[in-house]
Amino acid sequence: MEVGRGPVVGLLVEQGVLRPGLFLVAGTSYGKIRTLLDFTGKPLKEAIPATPVTVTGFKELPQFGDGFSVVNNEKDARRQVAMAKIEQEKNAASTNITGSDLLKMMNQQTETQDLNVIVKADVQGSLVSVINSLKIIDTQGEINLHIISSGVGSINENDIRLALDKSTIIYGFNVEMSTAIKQLALRDKVQVRLFKVIYKLLDDARESMELLLAPEVVETEIGKMTIKGIFRTEKDEIIAGGEVTSGKIVAGVLARVKHNKEQIAEVKVINVQRQQQEAKEVFEGEMCGLSLKTPKKMVLEEGDRLELFTRELVKRTLK
Repeated sequence: MEVGRGPVVGLLVEQGVLRPGLFLVAGTSYGKIRTLLDFTGKPLKEAIPATPVTVTGFKELPQFGDGFSVVNNEKDARRQVAMAKIEQEKNAASTNITGSDLLKMMNQQTETQDLNVIVKADVQGSLVSVINSLKIIDTQGEINLHIISSGVGSINENDIRLALDKSTIIYGFNVEMSTAIKQLALRDKVQVRLFKVIYKLLDDARESMELLLAPEVVETEIGKMTIKGIFRTEKDEIIAGGEVTSGKIVAGVLARVKHNKEQIAEVKVINVQRQQQEAKEVFEGEMCGLSLKTPKKMVLEEGDRLELFTRELVKRTLK
């Protein structure tokens, strides 16, 4: 919903105190609180933890589910939003990964990942069942599951303290959590997940492990082309033309440059033209021109071949 003061945003205060005039950051959006209303629409001077409120002042509507934080000034708000946008772009860049990016990713994923969990259950039998079921999840040798603590009874302050590294998950099976412990977990941003059905708990653990798996790199061939002419060569760009020998030629994909049988470079297709008109795609048997972005100055010759493809990161699952 929009009003004269910008989007109306509903949120639940988890920690700290909100007041008109403070700056809020939520995902890639931020704003200065102009109005602060309770669930009945009455103005509030401040809102304490566990209070549902609506606020106005955001410059654009945050995404549903975005967490929010309070900052002291607009400069800090802009800095946090800029960092969030960089992270968002980084996560979105799962298509057409360059060779150097692929090498970095492979180097980062050489080590086995660890998942730490704490398990609490209502009775000893349930506790043993949950622990044994967690241990037999097939992690393909890539995830080490560490049960750093377990016990019978409700989740308590000691459990929260053990999970303060924020990478540990507390699983509760048929147990409760007091309001004070909930607030403590929210304050310290500890992950607590309660279940009453064991297979749902195991599904959640499996999904948490899958998030730690290195994604699979999938390459899909798009088309091939033989270079018939080179029109311009610059430091980081080549404009050339040729004949499509299979598939199709499109912009925005990667291409391997081959001289005889040797691959000499990996480039990106920036623009495609047919009969001096920009084209979305050019098919087998047709002639076209194209602009190639190169990592460094490169010599492209008549007779060289381009093999166009996409390279994507695909989320892996545990079988």
